[in-house]
Amino acid sequence: MQIKFYGTRGSIPVSSPNTLEYGGNTTCVRISSDCLPPGLVISIDAGSGFVPLSWDALSEKTLKEFLILFTHYHYDHTQGLFLSPVLFKKDLDLKLCGPVDQNIGPKQMLHELMRPPYFPVHHRLVESHITYQNFEFPQTMVIIFHPEGGYNITTIEAYERIINKNNPIPINQGQYPLEECMVITMHKSKHPEQTVSYRIEEKPTGKSFIFLTDHENEDGIPLSFRQHLANADLLVMDSQYSREKYDTFTAGYGHGTPDYCVKVAQQVGAKKLGLTHHDPTSSDQDVKKILLEAENHKTDNNLEIFACSDYLTVNL
Repeated sequence: MQIKFYGTRGSIPVSSPNTLEYGGNTTCVRISSDCLPPGLVISIDAGSGFVPLSWDALSEKTLKEFLILFTHYHYDHTQGLFLSPVLFKKDLDLKLCGPVDQNIGPKQMLHELMRPPYFPVHHRLVESHITYQNFEFPQTMVIIFHPEGGYNITTIEAYERIINKNNPIPINQGQYPLEECMVITMHKSKHPEQTVSYRIEEKPTGKSFIFLTDHENEDGIPLSFRQHLANADLLVMDSQYSREKYDTFTAGYGHGTPDYCVKVAQQVGAKKLGLTHHDPTSSDQDVKKILLEAENHKTDNNLEIFACSDYLTVNL
């Protein structure tokens, strides 16, 4: 599995000489895996980093479909979609998936934001190649991928019935061994709006990646959340604020601190911890201070900690 970060900034995009090292694009991550069918590109969120991701993907001759998994619909996680060439390329299948909050799912989000006077192109002019998937109760949903069969979105109940009986996984018209699949499960995070954490597991390699952005500090880790995060090869977490800034005036904003991220990573047995959703006011030096703060709270020397940056690639 390969993880490429195209946007690691929170709130708004930034550009200055002081943010060159970690970048200024808002949240967007590409997942690549041998378990995916040829031509399918998966992105978590579509912040401003989705624009360069789109151009990279369009340069690939095998591209057939884009699947975007939204964590939530705040502007910094959606704004790149509307300026992406993918949205206007009608010979390319585009599927938007995400939670439902206040009766807003991915379709309603697009309809609300992509129309005059907020945007010059009305969504009806581009929507013929777009499909949608609501995750009304994200923890009850599973997405299963196979390199030959494609993918299937199903319920956790149906998935567990199949694996408990050691049956093959039905995807489209075929039946495939679970050991050949990539599986995505979900959990709600702590944020002002309905927000989803995604766990991506490659069954052939046993590797797992968890993307937990826009998650505020909690005193404890609920059991179901602990299971969602358990033994991740790579756990990427929101560490927007230093502990001092959080305690002074940003508590309740829906974002995390480096000491909390390290605490969680160590308790769930993560091997690598990536810090993301950097504050727009944070310079490269400020991000390094947050990284150092995380390192200073580490008690497990086997835990590798790094700060995510735009265009960084991690291979698992």
